[in-house]
Amino acid sequence: MRLLFIASLLSLVVACDSGKEFSLLNGEQKSLSDYNGRWLVVNFWAEWCPPCLEEIPELNLLAQENDDIQVIGVSFDRLPNDELSALSEKLDIQYPVVATEPMPYLPMERPQSLPASYIVTPKGEIMGPLMGKVDRHKIVELIEKVKSAQAAE
Repeated sequence: MRLLFIASLLSLVVACDSGKEFSLLNGEQKSLSDYNGRWLVVNFWAEWCPPCLEEIPELNLLAQENDDIQVIGVSFDRLPNDELSALSEKLDIQYPVVATEPMPYLPMERPQSLPASYIVTPKGEIMGPLMGKVDRHKIVELIEKVKSAQAAE
C-alpha cells in the first residue's frame, strides 16, 4: 500500500520553471532554484483551518531539526502583506511565508482544500499535493522513501 502511494505521488511530479520569482514577507526575492540541493516543503494554510494551525508547530520543528529541509508557508487567503505578517507573528510561524503583494508566482496549483503541502526535491521536481494534516515525522518518512525510490532507479 505504501509503495502504491509513493508510486502515485511520484507520478504527480511535474517540471517547474525555476526562473520565476516570488517574494517572502521579509522582502527577499526567491525562486525555486534557490532551494536546489535541499528538500523544500511548501505548505498552504489558512487561519480558519484548525488542522493547518496544528501543523504550524510541527513545520517549525521540521525546519529547525533538518538542515537539508526548508519550509515555506503560503497563505490560502490572499491577505494584504501587513495582515499576513501580523497573522504569521500571532501564529508563531517561524519559517518564511510567501508575500501576497505582488501576487506570487509558484509553479504549483493552488490546492482545492486544506491543509495541503507540496514537496520539492533537491533537483526541483514538485510532488503533491499531500492533502490533510501532516507532521514532521511523516514528511521525513516520505522524503526518505522518495530518496530510496530515486536511488533504486
